[in-house]
Amino acid sequence: MSGDHFLPSEAKALVYDFTVLRKNQGLKQSRLTEDRAGNLLGSRAVSDYMAKHGVGDPAAAAIQVVIESVRQLSVLSDQIVADAVLGLGLFLTEYTDQHVQPPVIRTLETADLGDRRDSLRNHWHHLHQAVGASAPETPGDRYLRDTIEPRIFRDLAMLITGSADDHAMTGPITTAPRTLPEGARTSSPGKVVVVGGVAMDHVFHSEAVPLPETSVRATDHARSPGGKGLSQAVAAARLGLEVVLIAACGDDEDGTTIKQYLEDERVDTSMMKIVRNETTPQTAVIEFPDAESAAVVWHNENAVSLNTQDVHRYRAVLAASDAVLLTFEIPQDVLSSTLNLVTGMGPERPVTVVTPGQPYDTGPPSGQAFAQIDYLVAHSWELRRLSYYTPGRQASNHLGENFLRLGVKSVCVLGNRGGTIYSHNAPQRSITPPPSMLKESSITRDLFCAALVARLVEDRSLTDDAVRWATAAMASFTEDYANARTFPDRNRIEQMLRVFPGETWR
Repeated sequence: MSGDHFLPSEAKALVYDFTVLRKNQGLKQSRLTEDRAGNLLGSRAVSDYMAKHGVGDPAAAAIQVVIESVRQLSVLSDQIVADAVLGLGLFLTEYTDQHVQPPVIRTLETADLGDRRDSLRNHWHHLHQAVGASAPETPGDRYLRDTIEPRIFRDLAMLITGSADDHAMTGPITTAPRTLPEGARTSSPGKVVVVGGVAMDHVFHSEAVPLPETSVRATDHARSPGGKGLSQAVAAARLGLEVVLIAACGDDEDGTTIKQYLEDERVDTSMMKIVRNETTPQTAVIEFPDAESAAVVWHNENAVSLNTQDVHRYRAVLAASDAVLLTFEIPQDVLSSTLNLVTGMGPERPVTVVTPGQPYDTGPPSGQAFAQIDYLVAHSWELRRLSYYTPGRQASNHLGENFLRLGVKSVCVLGNRGGTIYSHNAPQRSITPPPSMLKESSITRDLFCAALVARLVEDRSLTDDAVRWATAAMASFTEDYANARTFPDRNRIEQMLRVFPGETWR
């Protein structure tokens, strides 16, 4: 969600509550439960209101806190939108006095969210006139729900948390945002949503994998936050992107550690699903001296996982982003539903980048899901397991072409010595490896995805330089890995590029 990256954590939590509470009949006392409004009910503003006014019910106090905050919005048009979207009924007197039809007034206060939005837009100018407000251009439905409402929720959250003095609230913008032509560069940071997984990694350094009923000695052990979703989110944040991570974890110590690590890396965690009284996913990783690795993963998927509602809840966040990165750590129905949701947003939708990691045990996604992927980034063995075509040791070029026929826009096949990209309406192109050890692995692929997205956001197309830059990002991580397991920033990638001469394509 645009702007959420820089909100205090308490304000982000309230934005989440408002996003949930706007649904159905809106912000009504009966709907203010811990599941829907736990952040609001537990806020200091509500507790202060209860103490000051002698109110014993947190839900009743919360409604009054929200009403007072809506009244403080500096733009009257924003108050009208907030009133309708949350179903507060603040302007009943004004609307009645100015002869707004009673069915319209009832709809704005008690109907379902879609009907309230329709009524707001259909009577936009009359409602503004009734309260003496200047009416901006009537917003489209998508722009209302995906841009105006989230901005108002952020402003309300800042008012409630007492941070409004540090937050420059702006008036409503009701025209579509300007889009850049292909090939144009933008200086503003890109907005990325990662939908994936997190886990606590237990990394053992060893020279071998134990055989059954045997053991091997580890030379070192480390415990650190991991998961493909986490890796992609952190890598993208290191490159200056505004990153939101949608993932699930438990409320245990590991979950707390992971969330704090992400926040320290400037990743927005306000949309993570925290499952109470459950254990965060775990991974045991064995790393060998030549930088290869093997892993055993426990996702705890029966208790800790995303569902389709978790993602659809943040439709506005997805719509406001430049790119959506997805991994196969999420359930297959969530992957398909997210791709379908994003591609349904029209020609200005975010770009979709998918990297599988371990393919699904239940078989490959549907052909429709593949047709909704802009960039599929994978190793050849993963593509073989995902392929609908004759199994066996197919050449990489055949694999790439197979997925193009399924509708994938571009397929990036990465290996230990560069890789190959297959695209519609473009010749097969090979990625030249840099003059440095380039060890393809799960984590370097995560970095490639993040770096590729960073340049796609800037260049608005898959340029030669963008792929060269993403490959240099992988190489810099590999080169630095022995001394520090850290993702590179832009300066480190540029440094690698200075010793990475020549053309990317050959």
